[in-house]
Amino acid sequence: MRIDRILMQDKYREAIINKVSPKGFPRVPVDYGYRDSTNFWYAKFSRPIAEKIPVREGDVQSVVYAASRIDPEVKFTYGACARLTNIPRVFLKAALTQMVKIAKEENISLIDEKALDIINDKRRKEKKN
Repeated sequence: MRIDRILMQDKYREAIINKVSPKGFPRVPVDYGYRDSTNFWYAKFSRPIAEKIPVREGDVQSVVYAASRIDPEVKFTYGACARLTNIPRVFLKAALTQMVKIAKEENISLIDEKALDIINDKRRKEKKN
């Protein structure tokens, strides 16, 4: 299934984009719930209730494995991979690919903690633009 558009009132759209709060949540019974980055929201016929989602960090070995498969010319140290365990699994490949691209632009062949700081600074600048 592919959904092209979802129609909703502006105040609910803004609440979802800016951060859901009990006040901004739609007044509808939601028995299946809604999940944002930190909470799982559900409601009976009243104000919604937020249930905290447990934060699970990734395994360092899975980051090392993914990083070693991105590019044979650019390597990651174990320490750099340990700092990347908080990246959600679905975004890990995209983040590592972008880091390798920046490392090649900066002529970095081994990404350690120091190089990771340089790469992250450049990624933040690109994100602002």
